[in-house]
Amino acid sequence: MKLIKTVVSLGILGAALYFTNPTMVDFGAYYQRKQVSASQSNTKDAPDLIKKIAGALAESGADLVVKLGYSRSNVYLFSVYTLGTNSAPKERYLGFAKVVFIALK
Repeated sequence: MKLIKTVVSLGILGAALYFTNPTMVDFGAYYQRKQVSASQSNTKDAPDLIKKIAGALAESGADLVVKLGYSRSNVYLFSVYTLGTNSAPKERYLGFAKVVFIALK
């Protein structure tokens, strides 16, 4: 009985990860939020206009970087996003459950 519960639980977890595997759009939204947040923290003492300009630049720059620089490896239960070549990546993220992204490098 305990084995059946374990198998069913693992099946449910696997199905949840499979159906919530993030896409490039999900990763793009995460990366944009990350870059905008970084730009805002770097300009925390600046006037509001400068903050808005920095945020807009970070948003458009992040969108361009994701579209042109990152590649996605789909492993069905999670995805790996890589900036640069696979042999020598500049940045690498592990993504799962649509909104969880972990920097690997």
